[in-house]
Amino acid sequence: MKKEVYIIGAGPGKTSELTKEAIRLIKDCKEVYSFERIASLNSDLRVDIRVCTYGEIINRVNQSTAKSIALLVSGDIGFFSIAKTLIPKLEENCSVKTVCGISSMQYFCSKIGVSYENINVVSLHGRSKSILGNVSYNNHVFVLTDGVNRADKICIQLCENMLFDIKVYVGENLSMENERIFEGTAYEGSKQRFDQLSVLIIENQSYADKNIPLFDEDFTRDDAPMTKEEVRWSSVNNLKIKSGDIVFDIGAGTGSVAIEMARKAYEGIVYAIEKNNDTFHLLKENIVKLRAFNVIPISGEASEEIKKLPIPDKAFIGGSGGNLKEIIKYLYTINPNIRMVVNAITLETLVTATEVFNDMKFKTKTVCINCAKNRPVGNYNMMIANNPVYIITGEKYEE
Repeated sequence: MKKEVYIIGAGPGKTSELTKEAIRLIKDCKEVYSFERIASLNSDLRVDIRVCTYGEIINRVNQSTAKSIALLVSGDIGFFSIAKTLIPKLEENCSVKTVCGISSMQYFCSKIGVSYENINVVSLHGRSKSILGNVSYNNHVFVLTDGVNRADKICIQLCENMLFDIKVYVGENLSMENERIFEGTAYEGSKQRFDQLSVLIIENQSYADKNIPLFDEDFTRDDAPMTKEEVRWSSVNNLKIKSGDIVFDIGAGTGSVAIEMARKAYEGIVYAIEKNNDTFHLLKENIVKLRAFNVIPISGEASEEIKKLPIPDKAFIGGSGGNLKEIIKYLYTINPNIRMVVNAITLETLVTATEVFNDMKFKTKTVCINCAKNRPVGNYNMMIANNPVYIITGEKYEE
């Protein structure tokens, strides 16, 4: 008969936050194992908790002759818990059962009176990612931080991306004697220094609904040219953008395509590159107006600026400054699996894009959109045609 192993969520730390079931098992099991911090916090319940590292715990449990063993892990076993990696490594030799605990999110939301039924959750614990998309498209975002991604550094990032006044709550050393809860703006939070054992809730009352398409009249454009909505929607959907993608918009103009793509890459980043100073001003204005803070505006020549950026998953090319062939080849070099969409209004651009995609053995699809819209003329409506636009999609053949 296999030994019984109970993986127990120890909650935020304080013994009083344990469930009655957890307390009973800690007392009744023949052996109890945990990591140093959790073991010390629960020593009043049991003095013989065996402290070990993650690398040791599997071997020690498997080698134990005890019939019942408790493993204490922080937080709740179903919420970004180490339990997920422990379970498959123990199931071969043990009968594993899990006991839920109070998560840091539950505890903190209760403290500040925020409902977590629709909260967006991000873990930066041991991970590197931007939360700008999460913040742009959600009312509340809960963030698990660590020593590198501290709460104050996240507040600095928010400020660097025009979110100075957004409201933040920081919970430090939750349930401990030195618990501290901070409430203020991102700017105020950026001036603090928070412990690495902190959680963060960002409240955005002016968040954008990522599920609503954008229409031409939503953008500020002055006299600048802009990719029209019918072409924009087709181009963006042809890119097959995933939520966490890194996307380039090359020749971003007023940002109409970049902001549309940002709603698809709602947990990713869109780098919008534009060289014209007047148009670049409109790009930044539209980012703020439409709350698309996961669009990063970059001023300069695209052929140079793309070399300074992270490797993209997808790329839209609306304007290349005469460097279309070089840009496509460079993007393919840094990511052979990239999917690209080129918009062309001239036959020369169409030919260049098609030829370079063929040179790289890309699977290519071309669509020409001819669109006309009504314009009132007296008591009648006249259909006025826009310029035809070619949408050329290129991607690597699946092997």
